[in-house]
Amino acid sequence: MSAAQYTYEAMWSEEDRAFIARVVEFPSLTAHGDSRGSSLRALRSVVDAVVKDLAQSGAAVPIPTHVKKGGKK
Repeated sequence: MSAAQYTYEAMWSEEDRAFIARVVEFPSLTAHGDSRGSSLRALRSVVDAVVKDLAQSGAAVPIPTHVKKGGKK
């Protein structure tokens, strides 16, 4: 599974004075950044590491939302 396959969003947080990126399939993971792009890049890096760790440990890796709904891989 690639980090790029997951569903991301990034929004400005006035409270944090930064962009906050989230990923649908990993609701506990977030990343902050000065721009939408930097927050998304940071989060994709974290997701990539988490996916690799889960796969190496034999744990279940979340299926991307678009695949669950019958989309293409």
